Amino acid sequence: MPMAAAYLGYADDNSPFRDQVRTLLKNGKYEEQYSFLADVPKENYISYNGEEVYAIVPQSTQYAMKVESFDWDENANAMVRDTLYISQKAAPVILKCNLSELSYNVVITLTKGTETFSYSPSLSLMDGALYAYNLDGMEIYDFTLYDNLEIPVWNECGECGGCGDPEGYGAPLEAAGEEPGLIGQWISTELKNQSGQNITYGMYFGDYQYFEFQYGQMGHDLECWSGTFEVTDQFRNGELVVHYVLYTPDGIREGEFYTMVNYGEMLVTEGSGDAIFPFTDASTEWFYSY
Repeated sequence: MPMAAAYLGYADDNSPFRDQVRTLLKNGKYEEQYSFLADVPKENYISYNGEEVYAIVPQSTQYAMKVESFDWDENANAMVRDTLYISQKAAPVILKCNLSELSYNVVITLTKGTETFSYSPSLSLMDGALYAYNLDGMEIYDFTLYDNLEIPVWNECGECGGCGDPEGYGAPLEAAGEEPGLIGQWISTELKNQSGQNITYGMYFGDYQYFEFQYGQMGHDLECWSGTFEVTDQFRNGELVVHYVLYTPDGIREGEFYTMVNYGEMLVTEGSGDAIFPFTDASTEWFYSY
């Protein structure tokens, strides 16, 4: 793995960033297990918009390393804004970023010859843990010390309900309904409509079989349909068969799709009934937790 990362906790703008990081390292027991983090020089502290704090550790100084800020255009394409850090010899950095839990705002790129690896640190809304994959599905090494960390608990509206006991909230796996692997928010931005424009699809699986489906262009208001879902069976290769009912302005959409969930990724394949990917010719697509 070319990169390792740990989620350290939250920091605000009310006191010096480095002072807050020292507190996070001490309270999180990183000073004991990963003492080199306390020696990260001040020039490798990157404070950008947001409150989530990550330690990023490249696998080797043989990589060149760059940290850039970005946001999304209306076609769901990432637009790089500014270079926040650059070095020809990669080294550990402490990074503060992410204004919203629903979208990351920095990308870290390692380059060595023709080899390139990019990763955007963020937290999964399914369980509050570090999302340890990049957009190409490549894994990074997660060295977060979860036993010493207060992980935020998310409610079924995608809003933070505070840290601590997950009882009563929809998203954490341990508090989920009958199919906890599905519970939470999922998004896909790779599909195109029949005019060739990028289109975003979002799914939310909540407690009590509540199902919400969104579609549209990122940066615009998404159309939202709500209804119910039920896992009815298992299919080939262990896929779950999901029966859904959605109430739309044009009437009821009802059908089945097959899905397989694995570490923040969900593969969805259309089955019988109404298409789960309206307005496209697609029948299979990857979704990612967010």
